[in-house]
Amino acid sequence: MAANARQDLVTSLVAEFPDLKSDLERSDGQLHSDLGAFAVFTQAAKDRGDLTTYGRCLALADRLFARGDADLVAAFRGSYVEHLEFEGSHGPAAWRLVPPRLQAVWNQLAAENRRLMALPQDRKNRKGNPPPEKGQRRTQRRGRRRR
Repeated sequence: MAANARQDLVTSLVAEFPDLKSDLERSDGQLHSDLGAFAVFTQAAKDRGDLTTYGRCLALADRLFARGDADLVAAFRGSYVEHLEFEGSHGPAAWRLVPPRLQAVWNQLAAENRRLMALPQDRKNRKGNPPPEKGQRRTQRRGRRRR
């Protein structure tokens, strides 16, 4: 993403949420850091029950996501949408405020994370042999006979 595009993002965030300015100034100037600060700001609004601010954050995020280039979309996925949480007493109300486009992205990321976190299904041991069936003993084949 070009520096001008990043500056446009920061300008949009600060214009809508002046309280974000100091957090964005402390970031390292990277797109992911800026969106991470915005995600923290958004999540804090939800956690304190300020669903009006939370909804405004999501509406702005949806507009920026919709018109973003590939770099901005990737940054939104990894540094903003993925960090939205819907636990706690405000979770259900917060979810209802998420625009459909961002809900779809969040659901896709959640499905990817579930798939990645699944236990491996390969039942072969380190040598590539399947484990013995129940009740069967493994035979040793290390060059020595068992006595």
